[in-house]
Amino acid sequence: VELVLDHKKPESGLSAVGGNSVYTYYEPGSPEYADLEAKFLGTDIPQLRVALGIQNEPLPLLWTADFIPMDGAIPGTTEYVVGEFNCSCVGISK
Repeated sequence: VELVLDHKKPESGLSAVGGNSVYTYYEPGSPEYADLEAKFLGTDIPQLRVALGIQNEPLPLLWTADFIPMDGAIPGTTEYVVGEFNCSCVGISK
């Protein structure tokens, strides 16, 4: 699994929808999101695959997960909730 994180932050106001965003891209293993990456790929995805009954199936070639940050249980920490998954199949023809 190749993972690239992009952080989309609203330029002003509360909404990052409609192109009113500033994007920051993070490569796999970036320290800013290393804990999230490890938990998502090592724990969450395997659990989701079992819950969906697709543990023996390949994941889609291209897919995204949109994370929503929230205050963590410990003051000063951040936890993330998946707001949605998006999947696409890319067709290649001659």
